Amino acid sequence: YEHGASKVILGESSMLSLSTRKVLEDTGMLRKAEAAGAEIVPLDEGKWVGVSTGGKYLRRVSLPERALAAKKLVYVCCMKTHRFAKFTLSLKLAVGFMKPSERMLLHASHLEEKIADLNLVVHPNLTVMDGRKCFITGGPASGELRNPNVVLASGDRIAMDVEALKVIESFKGASLTDDPWSYTQIRRAAKLGIGVKNEEEYKVVNG
Repeated sequence: YEHGASKVILGESSMLSLSTRKVLEDTGMLRKAEAAGAEIVPLDEGKWVGVSTGGKYLRRVSLPERALAAKKLVYVCCMKTHRFAKFTLSLKLAVGFMKPSERMLLHASHLEEKIADLNLVVHPNLTVMDGRKCFITGGPASGELRNPNVVLASGDRIAMDVEALKVIESFKGASLTDDPWSYTQIRRAAKLGIGVKNEEEYKVVNG
């Protein structure tokens, strides 16, 4: 609101049979968001819209009508490794928009390629990543914890994830050790034109 927003909507979605509204209530997030003046929209309570991605590995997906109608989309995500997708950062966050019943099928094969394809139809204007704590192994629900004590912000999902991977890989014992640009999520997303293609196309600014 301080930067001119006329309305702020908090959209959230929990996995499988979990009620998003109940999770928000149990964690205290519902009360905090309402106190801050946000409208709460559990995505599992609204209408789903079938969308063609134009991708090779994930061709069609059901997305929340409310999210598709948003004028501006701001991601707020965490910095974590992921036992199936290697990592869950800003590109992977798009899975949270999918209809829960479709998410399990996503993991059956070519998960990382499907994540990239999904990002062809979900376009955040800004991503803020909480890296005050991060998982360097395991994930998404539990893992070995470290405390980078950083917060990253970017309008480019690929640049964001590359820099987040550098943070994770900086810790001894991290399960990820490869060049960030070599991971399938990053390579395919760059090939699809979702963001930058190399580090010469963006600049890291320390706040």
